[in-house]
Amino acid sequence: MAAFWRHADDSSKAMAAVQLARALHFRDETIRRMPPEKKGELLAGRTGAAELEQTFETALMLYHTHEQREMLAAFLDFWGVPHVNGSIDSDDYTPPSAAAVREAVAALADRFDRRDVAIYLASAGLLMGGAWREATWPFVDQSAS
Repeated sequence: MAAFWRHADDSSKAMAAVQLARALHFRDETIRRMPPEKKGELLAGRTGAAELEQTFETALMLYHTHEQREMLAAFLDFWGVPHVNGSIDSDDYTPPSAAAVREAVAALADRFDRRDVAIYLASAGLLMGGAWREATWPFVDQSAS
């Protein structure tokens, strides 16, 4: 969640700081002065709070496009999804199937940490929904057991 505080635009960070301060009964200024890692911890502690849902989604996207860009790009390349540095730049593609997800996970297993892969696949399912969720979440469920 610290990725949000490092990479989000100023207005998104300001709105999140206000919402987080309100939820925690802190002053806005107290939140703004904290380092990104501490704000990330506090934000993670509010997972499931409806008022922060958009912030969580943005945080996941920023984490992957800024801090896990190599992994994100490797998976998208494997599936033939057009992108620029991990950011999908077209709606003209077919989401991966569950079989394609399994193949990619196996092919890229030696390059990326299994936990990071599971976080990516869970995030892709959450953020992209539909076919992405159907293809990625079975692997995430399998990893958790």
